[in-house]
Amino acid sequence: MSTRVHRTVTELPVPDDWDFGDFPYGLEPLTLPEPPTPGTETAISDVRPADPCPPDLGVRGPRTGPALAAEEISHQLFWFRWITGHQATFAIWQLTAHALHQARSRTDPAPSLRAMTDLTDAYTAMLLYTSSCPADVYTAVIRPSMYLQHRGFSGTWAPDFVPVRSLLRGKKTEWEGTPEAERLKKAVRMYHTVHAGVAAKLVPGGRSLLQESAAEITPTRPETQALIYDHYFLTLRAPVDATELVGQLRSRLRAITQDVAANGLYPGLTPQEDAAFPEELRGEEVRRGYEEGFATVLGRIDTAAGQLRPRVLHHSTP
Repeated sequence: MSTRVHRTVTELPVPDDWDFGDFPYGLEPLTLPEPPTPGTETAISDVRPADPCPPDLGVRGPRTGPALAAEEISHQLFWFRWITGHQATFAIWQLTAHALHQARSRTDPAPSLRAMTDLTDAYTAMLLYTSSCPADVYTAVIRPSMYLQHRGFSGTWAPDFVPVRSLLRGKKTEWEGTPEAERLKKAVRMYHTVHAGVAAKLVPGGRSLLQESAAEITPTRPETQALIYDHYFLTLRAPVDATELVGQLRSRLRAITQDVAANGLYPGLTPQEDAAFPEELRGEEVRRGYEEGFATVLGRIDTAAGQLRPRVLHHSTP
């Protein structure tokens, strides 16, 4: 049953201690090292899970919140979610890549596998967050912005996804059969379920920009695609140490959690819209684990990230 608050707001609720961007729901550029490649993954201290389970980053956010009466306000909030949620995802993927390498290079991979499970859950939560806009906002604002960047703009261009692509596509790993590997496989399956639901919610026809433009454009080189993708999401590449990476990730997790606490995961969600959600997004595991548990999922990553020691993550060979 929907718990929608039956009122509208003309100004976005802002937590008293909001400290992200130059103004409420403003953006910040992200600076990341190049994605980990063979020989660079060991440049970060162990990525380990947050045990025991930490408290939430803030007050658990409601599933719904006040409707946003003004179009400008709605667009501002969902643009913040689209860009900032993706930026947090890129950092999460980087930590996942390091944990994956560490699992393969240590005699006891269990802690690394538990960390990858938490990180995969966080990625799934970010999918819900970035896609929380109504379909009409996605169609009117977000999809055209990607089209204007490049007619074939695609999530497959994300540089930080490359090192974890095989893992997140559910390919068999060398740890099959262990309890930790089974929990990781379940987290990956949930990611696929949510990803399918998000696609059905935002693009009912199911065709991406890349699919629609395939017959009329000549693909650019992968290096150019990566630059275009980073540019769109305000992401720069430079050598940064773990302290800087973690600081950028944690500031975004905090802002995201505060936003959901103030506005709900789905602001202004009507009972009719709720009932129209794709089947993949209406399951009990999604509702309890990633919507109701949104702050807890991000809280585990925040705590785990805070444990990392400051070391250089990547540097280019002269």
